[in-house]
Amino acid sequence: MNNTMKLLAVLALLLITVSTAPGQTKPIEILMVGGGGSHDFARWYGQEDKSTIESAGEFRVIYTENTDSIPAYLKHADLLILTNNQPIGAEGQAAITKFVEKGRGLLLLHAAVWYNWEDWPEYNLNYVGGGSRSHEKFQEFKDYVINPAHPITQGVPAKFEFKDELYRHVPDPAAKGIEVLVIGQSKETDAVYPVVFTVKHRKAKIAGITLGHDEHSHQHDAYKSLLINAVNWIAN
Repeated sequence: MNNTMKLLAVLALLLITVSTAPGQTKPIEILMVGGGGSHDFARWYGQEDKSTIESAGEFRVIYTENTDSIPAYLKHADLLILTNNQPIGAEGQAAITKFVEKGRGLLLLHAAVWYNWEDWPEYNLNYVGGGSRSHEKFQEFKDYVINPAHPITQGVPAKFEFKDELYRHVPDPAAKGIEVLVIGQSKETDAVYPVVFTVKHRKAKIAGITLGHDEHSHQHDAYKSLLINAVNWIAN
């Protein structure tokens, strides 16, 4: 990590550790890691999703695309959101593994449910429960809530649609399993794929949302509800 990046990490950590004023509840600290190719991560995650999550009132989000800073940030985080598809070095992988295996919460958004890292197969096996290797062309498709009783789907319409990339998400039979909450249906083949799910883990709460390419999803009420609900479910 160069000196500029070290300084930015220190400043961000100072913001995290500022004492809460008397009478105020300490916010839940969230680290969101973005960056990589094919998406405007800074705009739709670092700005839009950060604002959506913080609008719930009890969360403070630190967004970074500097994966070298993950170990430092996680020392002060209560919850981790991954949405990146850029490389994560060995130290970052180890820090994430330690964080989750201690029972801390993990939310995976869009690009982070892909098979991104050949040098880290445990990630998809243990934390995604499978993954995506392809998606259909960017177009409108229908999403159906199939588990309306789960906290993540509360207040979400039984059916909704907007333009996005329908990830061809496939569970790994060698993993511990996922619970599918929302499915997306292809307009090309009528095939259905998980678009919102939880991942079975012995300690941590983990959820995945494959939606989230651009403004069509990030500014849609159904997506915003799913995002806030998922963060609340993982954090509590």
